[in-house]
Amino acid sequence: MPKPTIVVTGGAGFIGSHLCEQLLKDGSRVICLDNLITGTMENIEHLLGDRNFRFKKHNVAKPIDIAGSVSYVLHFASLASPEDYLKYPIPTLKVGSLGTHNALGLAKVKKAKFLLASTSEVYGDPLEHPQKESYWGNVNPVGVRGCFSDDTEVLTKEGWKLFSDLLSDDEITTLNEDKFQIEYQKPIEMIKERYIGQLVRFTNTKVDLLVTPNHKMYVRQKERNKFRLIEAFECIRWDRAELLKSGRWVADEKEYFYLPLVKNAKTKQHAKIDMDIWLEFFGYFITEGCTYLNKRQSIINNITYENKICTVLVSQSKKKPEKRNKIKKCLKKLGFKFYEENAQFRILSKQLYTYLRQFGKSKDRYIPRELLTLSQRQLRILFEAMMLGDGSSDGRKFYSCSFRLLNDMQEILLKLGMSGSIGIKDKKRATKAIFILTDERKDFLTPLYPKRTIEKYDGYVYCVNVPNHIIYVRRNGKVLWCGNCYDESKRFAEAITMAYYRTHNIDTRIVRIFNTYGPSMRMKDGRVVPNFIYQALSQKPITVYGRGEQTRSFCYVDDLVEGIIRLMAKPMHEPLNLGNPGEFTILEFAKLVVKLTGTKSKIIYKPLPQDDPRQRRPDITKAKKLLKWQPEVELKEGLARTIEWFSRRLGRLSLP
Repeated sequence: MPKPTIVVTGGAGFIGSHLCEQLLKDGSRVICLDNLITGTMENIEHLLGDRNFRFKKHNVAKPIDIAGSVSYVLHFASLASPEDYLKYPIPTLKVGSLGTHNALGLAKVKKAKFLLASTSEVYGDPLEHPQKESYWGNVNPVGVRGCFSDDTEVLTKEGWKLFSDLLSDDEITTLNEDKFQIEYQKPIEMIKERYIGQLVRFTNTKVDLLVTPNHKMYVRQKERNKFRLIEAFECIRWDRAELLKSGRWVADEKEYFYLPLVKNAKTKQHAKIDMDIWLEFFGYFITEGCTYLNKRQSIINNITYENKICTVLVSQSKKKPEKRNKIKKCLKKLGFKFYEENAQFRILSKQLYTYLRQFGKSKDRYIPRELLTLSQRQLRILFEAMMLGDGSSDGRKFYSCSFRLLNDMQEILLKLGMSGSIGIKDKKRATKAIFILTDERKDFLTPLYPKRTIEKYDGYVYCVNVPNHIIYVRRNGKVLWCGNCYDESKRFAEAITMAYYRTHNIDTRIVRIFNTYGPSMRMKDGRVVPNFIYQALSQKPITVYGRGEQTRSFCYVDDLVEGIIRLMAKPMHEPLNLGNPGEFTILEFAKLVVKLTGTKSKIIYKPLPQDDPRQRRPDITKAKKLLKWQPEVELKEGLARTIEWFSRRLGRLSLP
């Protein structure tokens, strides 16, 4: 009987190389495919002399061509460590999507069986413990591998903020897809990651965004009714797809505005003012008004007295009688005594002056947050008054030299079901404008995305995770609703594997691998086992994040390989967990490494990183029943073997 030929993608990697070695021992012919982006020839050099082993350097994101018959395709090509998929975001996505597609295509052509190496990461930060294969997972849709450039801002309940300035208590402006309603939500987590690589840029008159390739854009494709989250790297007709700028705002109304009283006021004071009247007046003041303290001296009986006259001015020329009459009617309703002058209205009130002077000069103007959370109807009163002051005659622009006021106007527009982009009007006078977009023209609130461009990037990327997964962001003054993002390549790989099984009748397997360790791990790949061992053997402090209370389950690589080989022989098409159900806290694991290495390294504690699962433990009931498999190597024994291998790599003597 001829030897079976087995293709192993990623065969020069950590698990792949161990698998190749065992398959050869079992009497198979093995063809190892690897592009060596993270795999190494050192892992397989001892196999190169075996006539049943062949290595082919190949990127599986490109079509795979193998001569002769193939019995099995084992797809283990993957960039598994956090440092790898941060450094190589596009190859990570390609190997999980295109690579899986090509490996399945090879299995289809060769009529071979297929096994996909998936991961426990599909469970995310699990709410079920331990995790069964039937659990769908609690995956964070704003993971560290899909983020915004560092000059991107997000709208919060307190206004616009750079992602780098966000605090854990900030409430993020989000969109409820079911109700199409604007909501505030606190971050589940905040993300900051070092990123070197390519970013995707979308830029035209309506949008300017720079994101990682797997970032989730909020998109409605042509001839589709609903918006959905689509990764920036996906090949769709972006120039025919719509982005979204507006939302529905629902909030309570307030009947009164309470104006603080002052001491020694010489004119009548008002403790509360009808909110509608106040909003209209405030809109006129914030755009056309100012406060002024007039100091006058008087001499009585040879004694000089200084009188302070607190004045509030609202400008409006008599040449514009319609606008002037609106302001005059509002002032009458307001209740303070005022005087008409040629180009303005003058109010002498210490109470009004004392409150309004906080809004500064024209370049410092802003709207208090308590007004920005009012109902849509009341916000429209404020908006129309501001437009009377500084709006264009056609209602398409709002001008100001206060960037803070433009920020507030941009928020008002969103809550009124409109939108606005901030641009420069007059560079010499530092005047800026909001170009207002309304639903009068369809392409204003749902304009088309531009074609994408690629930019090199070296810096930090940011994002937040919120329950609604859709946030309001801007870059260079241009706003839009944008999704959160995450690397779903393994989930896609599972989905396409099941599709090939159902559609093409390919005999497939899916193994979900939990934390695996052992010889041949890369020394600095960012995962806990090699990190702790390397730090210990190098006499460096062992870094524990948080209090080390998060738990992990560690499976020795020989046990995993045995489970995989048993799975190959079973007709099982649904995903199967393989891992060691023994559960340890990270702190317990760190102490064990210290003990086994005999190191003098101290354990130090650092803040818990974003996206760190609290617990991870496999339910292997299915594997026990169907494969008659369970791990045999205890953590202490397997860790001792791994430490010995690392020690030799570092050129040290074997440690106790």
